[in-house]
Amino acid sequence: MKKFVYVAKDLNGKKIKGTFIAEDEQFVRESLAKRDLYVDSIKKLSNNAPSAFFTVSGKVGIKELTSFCKQFSILISSGVSIIDSLKVLREQGYSSLLRKTIDKVTDDLYAGLMLSESMKKYPKVFPHFFTSMVYVGETSGNLDKVLISVSDYYTRNEKNKRKLRSALAYPLVLLVMLVAVVGVMLYVVIPKFISSFQQMELELPGLTLALFNISNFLRDYWQYIILGIFAIVGIIFLFGRTEKGRLFFDKMKVTLPIFKRINMAMFTSQFVECLGLLLSSGLDIVSSLESMKNIIKNKHLKMQFDRVIIDVKKGIALSTAVELEMKLSNVVTQMIAVGEKTGSTDKLLLQTNDYFDQEVESALSLITTTIQPVLLSILGVFIAVMFIAIYTPILSMITQLQV
Repeated sequence: MKKFVYVAKDLNGKKIKGTFIAEDEQFVRESLAKRDLYVDSIKKLSNNAPSAFFTVSGKVGIKELTSFCKQFSILISSGVSIIDSLKVLREQGYSSLLRKTIDKVTDDLYAGLMLSESMKKYPKVFPHFFTSMVYVGETSGNLDKVLISVSDYYTRNEKNKRKLRSALAYPLVLLVMLVAVVGVMLYVVIPKFISSFQQMELELPGLTLALFNISNFLRDYWQYIILGIFAIVGIIFLFGRTEKGRLFFDKMKVTLPIFKRINMAMFTSQFVECLGLLLSSGLDIVSSLESMKNIIKNKHLKMQFDRVIIDVKKGIALSTAVELEMKLSNVVTQMIAVGEKTGSTDKLLLQTNDYFDQEVESALSLITTTIQPVLLSILGVFIAVMFIAIYTPILSMITQLQV
């Protein structure tokens, strides 16, 4: 079916604008003629997804999608039809991309498509996990409840991301301060001492000479140093854009000591809540796992997860597959194993959301208890080295004068 926009006149000559969904233009003309409307112009509208060119990220943000879920759920639970709910949502203060997509979804519903089928056509607006949950809600008749569950899931996920950004903020400030202090001391302060010591013709110890040589090197070649840093960052960035590079860095995120605990804690929290939500909505285990694939951003973990799906399709228990392929926390595998025996995997997973949220907070606390002291120690050691390097010659000179 195609969508046409038309301009027509009635018997009184009044101009009327509207849209019509039909197979071809001729059918539109004949249908309007039966309603005593005489066509001035007809234009076929594109079925392509709305352009995301003018959005910041090229897609609808999670915060906006969460708000959409909540309002959609309230309207449906109040007895408003899906189409009328979408018309109401279209008038809310959402982004242009989301509002245009709602228009196209509404047209698809008029054409006979299911809500989930239409939403799948616009993956930049409605993620795969979201459309899978909408399908479950449609088929089970619990769309309003499913939308609230999805909204809660996205809210918790964003909350964990905000915690991570907050935990990283102070260490980043410390790192910037460290670089700034080192740069100012080597580029500005040290050269003044060099000039003074050279005029006094003092014999300088090895540590002082080494510091002075570093300072001179920095002053003489600072342009090349900056270019080198930019070149290294550029190479790392370009390497990270390749398949091998992304896999390498994603693997580092879940293998390096501190980052491993943080990233695995956040992934486990997401894994438990998402799988529990899908299973509780009525999807079977394989369909639930397939729906989860696209929410896993880490390529290394995604490869492991793909092997879990293959194992489950072969008839291996989920708890065994997760233990063999992903090596998640023993709490997760034991909980899934108990759920498989009792037939309540979904309930057990959802009941442990708070526990794994606490694990995320515990992992993030490592940043403040480990990284911050390390950066402060480095800053302290550098200042101590500079103090010794600068004041040793001065103390030596004072001693000689006293003699």
